[in-house]
Amino acid sequence: MNTTEQIKQYILHDCKMDAVGIAPVSAFDYENGLHTPEHILPNAKSVIVFTKRIPDGVIQAAFRRLEDHNADAHSIYAAFGSDLTPNMTIFLMQFNIAQYIERNFGFVTVPLPSGPSQNVTQKNEPMPAFIGPRRIRYLLHSERAAVAAGLGELGWNNLLLTPENGPRQGIGLVITTLELDHDPPYQGEKLCDPETCGICSAVCPMHAIPGADGAFESYKIAGLELKTAQINNNACAVCSMAFRKEFSVKGEVEDLIMKDDPSDEELSEQYLKRSFSDISLDHFPKHYCSRCLLYCPVGRWKERFADKGLSKGVSK
Repeated sequence: MNTTEQIKQYILHDCKMDAVGIAPVSAFDYENGLHTPEHILPNAKSVIVFTKRIPDGVIQAAFRRLEDHNADAHSIYAAFGSDLTPNMTIFLMQFNIAQYIERNFGFVTVPLPSGPSQNVTQKNEPMPAFIGPRRIRYLLHSERAAVAAGLGELGWNNLLLTPENGPRQGIGLVITTLELDHDPPYQGEKLCDPETCGICSAVCPMHAIPGADGAFESYKIAGLELKTAQINNNACAVCSMAFRKEFSVKGEVEDLIMKDDPSDEELSEQYLKRSFSDISLDHFPKHYCSRCLLYCPVGRWKERFADKGLSKGVSK
């Protein structure tokens, strides 16, 4: 067993992750001014990317919240599907993997923070970093790194899609100066076709994800020409950060922003007016919308949720 296979086996079996791939640092030329592996670690050679799926029971808790208006289920999804458990699990495994490589092979290895509120640096004070990729600088773009490592493709909704789980998994990143065997980009069947699907656009309550004929971004990852929706993150923030009463789940929120496309200045001003909440880790209400993740049909959604009576689905 060579070094690459030994590390992969450690991640899959000892760390109990679901999938792992390795990308060369050269695959990250697409960043266009964003951070690259060498920016974080000089002489970096490889980026190890791994995933951990979100249990179906946690996903269905979000359906109870959205479809049955079950506020208690909201807390289940928030803790186990969004903020706390997925990120902390990956945090710990990234640290363990870095320790393992440095102790056993002697090469410098850097674990990166995981989750949209951690793997970023803030650009537009006082807005929080987690509202979207157009308002932040990723330490390293986890979804694109996963594509470069051969774990799946980018969906129109900008999320990593895998054949097994669709977009319903967390992603961990580790950068190392150890030269490892690299995996080719995903070469399986096409997973996302916005022209024939369009569910992520249809299900967004703020119309923040354009349809297939709407605004898009194009870029290269590991030599691949890719195109994804240009998401209106200001519109997304109105829902996900509960700036309206209609997006409250637990606790009262005020109608602070009624526009569907607020400016940066309006978001910043109203963010400072939000009421304190004692039921959220960051002390402010959240909606945990996640509809574009929850209802994406990739990853045998129908068999796992609709056929089992766990979701009614959505109509386009």
